[in-house]
Amino acid sequence: MKRTIRLLDRYAILVCLLAGFVAGALGIVGARAIALSIARVNLDRYTTALLARADSISQETDNALAEANYVKGVACGPSDLRHLQKIAFNARYIKDVARVVDNKLACSSLLGVVSPPFARPPPDMVTPDGDELWVNTPLVLTNKPALIVKVRNANVVIPPSAFLDLIQQPFRYSVAIVNTAKGRVMLSRGERLVDDSVLIAHKDVSADTDADLIRVACSKNHSACAVAALDRGEAIAPHSVFIIGFGALGFLLGGFLSVIGYLLRRRPKPMNARLRHALQSNQLTMVFQPIVDLHTGRMISAEALIRWTDREGRTIPPDVFVSAAEKNGTAGEITAYVLRYVSRIAGPLLRDNPELVITVNIVAADLSDPKFYEILEQIFVASGIARHQIGLELTERSVAEQDVAIAAIARLRALGHPIYLDDFGTGYSSLAQLHDLNLDVIKLDRAFTNSVGTGSVSVSIVPQVLEMATALGLRVVVEGIETDTQYSYFASAPNHCYGQGWFISKPLSYDALVAFKAEH
Repeated sequence: MKRTIRLLDRYAILVCLLAGFVAGALGIVGARAIALSIARVNLDRYTTALLARADSISQETDNALAEANYVKGVACGPSDLRHLQKIAFNARYIKDVARVVDNKLACSSLLGVVSPPFARPPPDMVTPDGDELWVNTPLVLTNKPALIVKVRNANVVIPPSAFLDLIQQPFRYSVAIVNTAKGRVMLSRGERLVDDSVLIAHKDVSADTDADLIRVACSKNHSACAVAALDRGEAIAPHSVFIIGFGALGFLLGGFLSVIGYLLRRRPKPMNARLRHALQSNQLTMVFQPIVDLHTGRMISAEALIRWTDREGRTIPPDVFVSAAEKNGTAGEITAYVLRYVSRIAGPLLRDNPELVITVNIVAADLSDPKFYEILEQIFVASGIARHQIGLELTERSVAEQDVAIAAIARLRALGHPIYLDDFGTGYSSLAQLHDLNLDVIKLDRAFTNSVGTGSVSVSIVPQVLEMATALGLRVVVEGIETDTQYSYFASAPNHCYGQGWFISKPLSYDALVAFKAEH
């Protein structure tokens, strides 16, 4: 009898557990459906924003080409070049405006007069209106791909950065140019997400798959279509707590603890957990690369560079762990760590040398983060370092959101910090954007430095870049100086230049930096 009761009790427990799992599973299914519904609304909004940008770029391109096809004076003469430069300066998304003579590139707002002129290969597509398009064509200056649109005797260059500020994780996107008459599709931005047949139809549709939610939106005024995709798992991930909560109503009857325990064991992300531990235990270190006046050889500043070697002795590159922190929303903790480290370690050197500057790299999220400004205030109150001795370096990606960047840069400069734009020249910043940002220093990308002594077209652009910087009141730091030829070239330039690179010094420990400063 007792054995029978024990068996019944066991069956009752199993039934309760089964009921709990069934109820929990139904709750999860319902919560997932709600999460996917929210994701579809967000995906629709993102697709609409992409298409609006594509329309804006198309309209700006049409206007610029119409204006550029009016030749002022002699083609590629001084008046015509000024005319092309004015069009490029006033454009928001266009990188370069060029004049085509006898189907050859003769001059442009960025390159000046091209000698000898050169012909491009046949276009990738000709639209029903007769516009010629080259998609993902490497540029002469940077060898980076861009979209080129030609109408009659002028063309314009539209860089990938035209969509940079719209890149939002975890969304994936593409923008395609569609010739519906000939049934041709050219992918101008992003990755291929749908079959060409979907785009050739030129209609707004949902094209969901088992793996992805996909939306297609096509312009009513131009030949562009925008496609946005979201992995179903990524769509559900932000609502995981909500889904678990629904499931818990059933799982509490039986399998709650085991399921939650399993989820909690799986949840931590190894890189983020390791990075947070490294920050808390001061595992990250700093090195400093000197920046010198190329005319005198005197050290005037140094760039602080973060390094991480974990407890297992593995070196993790900064671009890997900083990128992971940006995606996870914790990059500000790295910035705070670096600022505190620099103020603590390099404080004596800076206080003894009031003219010396240490530059620190910051990310886009810092510009709108109140904690960033609070940390700056705390550091300067406690350390006795002058504000102008900490320079802040931004990448062109960091200033993609112009409104936020312009206001933040103005605020930081008002506090006294010099602002640097890193890797300038290959990120597609237009002259108008550079003027609006109101920076102090541009750091010339090593692509220009490497071209010195090679006969590359890039080196012929360097004097124009230096003159432009002088005209805008910007100082220039040349990155990646690795040979005597490169050093001599920029040291003898009519525009005053500063420089950094392994020819001058590799990144140094703090003690080695102090010794370098004493020698220079």
